[in-house]
Amino acid sequence: MGVCAALGTEPVPVVTACIHSEMMTSATRSLVIRSAGVLIVLLAVGAALLPMAKGYTARIEIGALLAAAGIFELSAVFARRGHHFAAGAAAVASLLAGLRLLLDPDINFLTILNFVILWLIVRSAALLVSSRNSRRPLCTWVYLAAAVDFALAVLLLVGLPVAVLVYGLFGTTDQIVATFAWVLAASFVAGGWLLIAAAPLEATETS
Repeated sequence: MGVCAALGTEPVPVVTACIHSEMMTSATRSLVIRSAGVLIVLLAVGAALLPMAKGYTARIEIGALLAAAGIFELSAVFARRGHHFAAGAAAVASLLAGLRLLLDPDINFLTILNFVILWLIVRSAALLVSSRNSRRPLCTWVYLAAAVDFALAVLLLVGLPVAVLVYGLFGTTDQIVATFAWVLAASFVAGGWLLIAAAPLEATETS
């Protein structure tokens, strides 16, 4: 029984999205997934330019980037056959992390740092689980994206004591913002490239 069939026939938004997804041709699925990947890669460019942004707080900038990435990734998940739950969890993690940062004006920079580390760990775990439901060569790209996110989380954890010291002495410095920027950019490139690589393989994915 398919995902939509299991949800019943009530005309709720989730079911409507499922019906529309099941009506997609392989070419349409590939286009949606590839477009989402390209948009996420473009977000990586925006993240890399984060240190040069003036007049905005890091909380708003990082939150907006994460929320946008989550929305784009969710659109790709719904375009896939079977709507892989773990891949959807990775997308939702990005969306929720972004919304959390956008909606909490009192959050401090160290909390943002811990939040981004948690986001990377959750994403890497979700992608690792998702790889088990993907066929080769797609699973290889999923493994790679999971490895990148996990490595970035370790990198931030190792640098956490230094970041705490610098933040305590000097507040939010350009160097700290730049580190955040490159971590986000690297994660977005890995996630976006995963979707771009997955797009032509969608026709071979059945669950």
